[in-house]
Amino acid sequence: MGDTFLINALIRKRSEIHAAITDLERQANQLCADLAHVDATLRMLDPELEVETLPVRGPRPKRSKYFARGEISRRCLEALREAPGDGWFSGDDIAVQAMRDKKLDPERDRRLRTDFVRRILQTLDSLERRYGRVLKSGNGRGIKWKLNETIWENRPCG
Repeated sequence: MGDTFLINALIRKRSEIHAAITDLERQANQLCADLAHVDATLRMLDPELEVETLPVRGPRPKRSKYFARGEISRRCLEALREAPGDGWFSGDDIAVQAMRDKKLDPERDRRLRTDFVRRILQTLDSLERRYGRVLKSGNGRGIKWKLNETIWENRPCG
């Protein structure tokens, strides 16, 4: 009978898990009802709209505690402005510099470096697709980035 503490702990843990599942099921049911109401309203406003074909967006990525709002874009553009030689830079180069600026070791913390690179590549991709501010060359891990000089030359002062 020396297992009574273990058994009681497992019973308590099971109860907590069951309560969490019940709460999540309730939340899911409420979200399904909310979605049905939004779909019905959309159909009333636009009977031709096929709500099943509308794109589904996932949750927004969590903000990094290492970057302020807009900091990644600024860092990317500054790095590309100051790029040596022909002006082409990789996302990894920018991530390593950002980590060093923040007194982080890019060689020791590979997981954090991977997160920095991912965020920087997403920002560079957005700067290219949405705004045309940067140019992209290459594919996969060999992608390099450069400022789009024509955009910056035709920009009004101020």
